[in-house]
This record gives sequence, C-alpha cells and structure tokens, in this order.
Amino acid sequence: MEQARPDLAIKSKKTGSPWLDNKKLSWIDPAAEEAWNYNIAIARETADRGFDELNFDYIRFPSDGDLDDMDFSFWQKTPIGGELNQANAETKSEVIGNFFKTLRRALAGTKISADLFGLATINKDDLGIGQVIENAYQYFDYVSPMVYPSHYASGFLGYQNPALYPYEVVKYSLDSAIKRLISYSQPLTATSTVSSTIKQRAFDYPMKSKIRPWLQDFDLGANYDAEMIKKETQAVLDSLGDNFNGWMMWNPSNIYTQKAFESAL
Repeated sequence: MEQARPDLAIKSKKTGSPWLDNKKLSWIDPAAEEAWNYNIAIARETADRGFDELNFDYIRFPSDGDLDDMDFSFWQKTPIGGELNQANAETKSEVIGNFFKTLRRALAGTKISADLFGLATINKDDLGIGQVIENAYQYFDYVSPMVYPSHYASGFLGYQNPALYPYEVVKYSLDSAIKRLISYSQPLTATSTVSSTIKQRAFDYPMKSKIRPWLQDFDLGANYDAEMIKKETQAVLDSLGDNFNGWMMWNPSNIYTQKAFESAL
C-alpha cells in the first residue's frame, strides 16, 4: 500500500506543511538518506529487469518558489558567514555529491547518467541547487547537461534572446564542459595546484565520465524548426569531436520534428 511520507519533505517555515514550489510541487529533503535508499532500491530492481542504463533527473535542491520559506529536517546547513559550529554541516553541493557517491557505490557495474542544468557546464558555483559538474564527472558514466538555449538568461554571450542562437549557445556550453572534463580527468601530480579536497575526491572512485547533452525540440523563446534543431546537433559534433557520445532530445509533449533527424548524424 502506497504511503505518503511528509516527514521526508522540505517543510514550510510558515505552515509546517510540505513546502511547495511555483508549480505547487513538494520536494523531498535532498539530505534524507532514507529517500536515497528508496531510489537506490528502485534503481537496483530496474537494472535487474534488464535496462542497460539508468538516468537520474532532478537530483538537486529546488530552484524556484519562496526559497527563504524552506525548512530542512535532514540537511545540516553550513551558515553563510560567521563561525561554523555544526561538525557535520554540509554545503548543498556536498549533499548532492554524497548522494552521487552513494548511488555509484550501490550500483557498481550499472551504467548510470545524470541530468544537470545547462549552466553547470559554465558556472563554477553550485547554481544554488547543489549541482557542480565535476561532482557528476566523478561518479556517472554519462553526464547530460540540459543545454536548452531557451533556458539561458537574456545577455548570455551578449544575446538578448539566446534561444535564437542554438549553435552558439550549445557549442559554448559544451566547449566549457569538455574542457572541465579533460582538466578533471588529468592525473594529479605533486606539483598540482588542485585543492586537497579535490585530490581526495579524485581518487575516491576512479571514473572517466562521458558527456551526452540534452537538446531542445520545443518552442520557447523561438520557433524550433528542423533547421534550428540541426544547428544544435551540429554544435554537439563540432564541440565534442572525438569525444562525441551522442545527444538526447527533449519535447515535453513527446512530439518531435522528424525532418530534423533524417540526416542528423
């Protein structure tokens, strides 16, 4: 019998009830290890049933809604400024990174992939949601940044409407992603300037990840016809070159532009 588990949810400080984002959706506290284990149990059963890869989405903290109203029952937050008093306090990226690590160990031998925000290819911070692309490189066989041009803010690369420039946006994002993957995959030496934290993590679970992005086949900010979609796929080929491992296309209605794929590869 299915049971609701509001005790695992992010709570509203105002009401004590599960917190809701702008779409009126509730979220599980990302640090709730019982929820981690539940997802891992589902993943193991799915792999046992013969699926050759498991893709994980929404592995992050919320990004919209009244974020100041969120109250976490499991996440021991690191304070912004001031002295750290909690011995086990973690940043958002550490919470998500620890889930990645737990997932990888539990699914050793199973191909797993992770979806990340497109800006994770470029930004060095965690975007406020705990996603750092190097953390994903460490533990996943495939990393899939969602480099939808429509999701980049006005002014990105100097474009008032980045959605109108699919080739430029996708190529710039993936150029950054592959550069960071190559840098992360290089052997660390005694003269390396990489921090000790990164050094420890690099040897924690050896993994050479591959980049396989999500592209858009939906109209948002621009009309994404066959030519616009082909510019996206060409950007992937031009950016990744010998490191090309495919791409995935997204349309929330599952209605795709067939002409865009007749000679995409």
